[in-house]
Amino acid sequence: MEISLEEQKSLLNQFLERWPVEKINQLTLEEYIDVDNYDTFAYWLEHKTRELGSIRGGDASKFGIYKRKQPPKGNRKHISHGELYSWVSRFGNSEEDAFENVKAKLIDIIRLVGADDLEGIDNIDLGDTLKWKVAFLYQNQGTPALLNIFKLESLRQISNKPKATFPEAYRLLMAERGSKNVIEYGFDVYKQHKAMLLLDDDDDDDDDVDDEKHYQTSKSSAALNTILYGPPGTGKTYSTISKAIEIIEPKFWATNIKNRAALKQRFDELVKSNRINFVTFHQSFSYEDFVEGIKANTDENGKISYDIEEGIFKQMCDAASSRVVTEESDLSIDVSSRNVWKMSLGNTQGEDAYVYDHCIEHNYIALGYGGTIDFSGADSRKEITKLYRDAGFTIENESYDYNVTSINYFKNHMNVGDLVIVSDGNQKFRAIAEVTSEYYFEENETGHYCQLRKVRWLKVYSPSLPTSELFSKNLSQQTIYSLKPPTLDLTKLQALLTGGEAKGSLAVGSNISGYAVTSISSEVIEFKKPNGSRLPLPMSIINELVDLVKNGKSTTEDIKNKTLFDKVETNLEKYLVNGYSNLLAQLVAYIIDNGLSFGDRVSSDNRVLIIDEINRGNIANIFGELITLIEPSKRAGEPDALSVTLPYTKKPFSVPSNLYLLGTMNTADKSLAQVDIALRRRFEFVEMMPDYELLKSIPKIQGIDISRLAKAINQRIELLFDREHTIGHSFFLPLISEPTIEKLGEIFELQILPLLEEYFFEDWERVGQVLGDHLKAASNKAESDNRFIIEKYSTSEIAELMGSEWEPNGVQAFVRNDYALTNPDAYIACYEPR
Repeated sequence: MEISLEEQKSLLNQFLERWPVEKINQLTLEEYIDVDNYDTFAYWLEHKTRELGSIRGGDASKFGIYKRKQPPKGNRKHISHGELYSWVSRFGNSEEDAFENVKAKLIDIIRLVGADDLEGIDNIDLGDTLKWKVAFLYQNQGTPALLNIFKLESLRQISNKPKATFPEAYRLLMAERGSKNVIEYGFDVYKQHKAMLLLDDDDDDDDDVDDEKHYQTSKSSAALNTILYGPPGTGKTYSTISKAIEIIEPKFWATNIKNRAALKQRFDELVKSNRINFVTFHQSFSYEDFVEGIKANTDENGKISYDIEEGIFKQMCDAASSRVVTEESDLSIDVSSRNVWKMSLGNTQGEDAYVYDHCIEHNYIALGYGGTIDFSGADSRKEITKLYRDAGFTIENESYDYNVTSINYFKNHMNVGDLVIVSDGNQKFRAIAEVTSEYYFEENETGHYCQLRKVRWLKVYSPSLPTSELFSKNLSQQTIYSLKPPTLDLTKLQALLTGGEAKGSLAVGSNISGYAVTSISSEVIEFKKPNGSRLPLPMSIINELVDLVKNGKSTTEDIKNKTLFDKVETNLEKYLVNGYSNLLAQLVAYIIDNGLSFGDRVSSDNRVLIIDEINRGNIANIFGELITLIEPSKRAGEPDALSVTLPYTKKPFSVPSNLYLLGTMNTADKSLAQVDIALRRRFEFVEMMPDYELLKSIPKIQGIDISRLAKAINQRIELLFDREHTIGHSFFLPLISEPTIEKLGEIFELQILPLLEEYFFEDWERVGQVLGDHLKAASNKAESDNRFIIEKYSTSEIAELMGSEWEPNGVQAFVRNDYALTNPDAYIACYEPR
């Protein structure tokens, strides 16, 4: 904020005096937008009131209609052209129609903000930055409803609500405003948002990119094994988010390539569903952490055991290798209303290993307790105990004996409709079933596993999936027990059952009347509208509409024809329901006919393991014999595929071809030349260096050109050290939101200078050379010295301390010059020596 609050208030008054509401009602096209006219409404919004909140960036199509300086270049699908003007096609067939449409929307925005109707504004079909800037300027300044941040990505990040709408985010943030002026508050909130992401300067609905065409022509260049390497602060870890989504969901990535918030949200969802995992290598990271080793574990009952435990790499390989070999065709299950049981069906390593296959074949689950006793009439522990004793079994304490407990669970507590997860040891599971019958007894020739229940197998996996796909800890060895959160992750279970390639249920990737479903949660379904903007709809509204139609109280035609509120009494938001009546009518009909999937429908079965700081670990120790198996030609299913026998489990192991390894490497920690040759042979290396073009988006700070400053510093580092120790652009990115000399000084004091001191082992003279101090004129006073590094002692101070005859023998003592940190001339002289 480069002008004072009083100047900002004055600027707002100037705007309202120039463009009162009455003037907007009589607005002409030439007054709205023109070429080389600095007194139009659009010019005031974008340029003259920039200090009240910026909407700069993108092209003029964000205003709905604009005047051209020259004939249009090429065709843009969503833009129509006249002799002098171009406009967004959906606003009309002529420039007159388009302008009148835009003007009517502006008048509606001013009216709605006067009534504090933010939802109404949100539903107006104009670019987000345009409509919310107008709403901010015309709101009641005594009781403001929104602050001067006009991008949904920023609002969601700042409010920590990744699925919030504009109204929801504004209300959350405004609730914390107190008595602070809304203009000042908006800038303060944005400055305090330290997790700064580079957001688009243009609205999604003004995007010139044809998303579908971009997807069809784009091609993922990701190799199976990739390392992003470069100096610190060049965005290596930041870039892994986009690259991981490109690997797993290339279409989603292509259509949201410029929408960082959407990519980050999808990344988090994929991490939660174990499609993506993240690990950081360090000096003590080992093979046992990465592949497998013996570790202490606590089971469901708190019992400690020492087991062979799989590391993150082994878990990811197992999950990527697993395939659904049996799947129920109709999966419309809401797991939140079901009881869930863990159950063992034989021992995979024992003589009863056949039991599992027998159960799968005959569609039942079988309990190994009880022998040939029929417990059909036993409805309590007491009756179960009596039957045991009558058959000659010794039951000392019926309250604790597991023979009794297991039968009681299986017969009396398990119900039709309950879900059963079949374990494979205590670190894997291999099937999910739904109970379809009551308990029944059926004797067989072995005299074992005679206690049965019919099931339908919802999912059967081979090989088995690791417990991390569903559970927060390993399973207990007990044959049967109830599973509950937090041990069981119900969201992951829902995703396993109803996610994946589809059975027709509404899921991420579905399309309703041109509206693409981008995310589904228990709270919100979010769509991407045909024009590219986002539309979040509360699940509570959708659920109530579905219930009204299912129960015969209303019909989808009532929703479509906007007669719903004439027929039923409801507290639903009328403006929202009627505002999207066509979409909601089709959405409700689709859900009723096909069901709703909370799962992640992804466009591939790929998985990604991100290894941050890969060069900081001992690669030979961590990968061991598996370093060969990660080669593309040695992966499972390839002609030259290899497998090894693991040292702990003694089982064969191979690496699947759908597991991608994505590493990051800081060259300041270890030069690329020092990297293990085995690693270099098996990974593709992508260099990431400082991006000076990115820094050009930072406005000049009291005359300081940040891009030129960073480039000059790095050129000197290359000359004095090497290019692998240059300074990345991300160090300077906080200046985008806070372009002040104080912030720049803080970055230099706390980050740049300590890094340079480390690079040059506190050789202060060379640190000063990097900053151009050797080209600056020295001053007798630090308060007027433009050098960042100055001599600690003057000649007179040395003479006073050591005597006039003493001659320095060694390195001169240097110290930082705090004055230079807030002196613009000190920075400018780094790239323009004076």
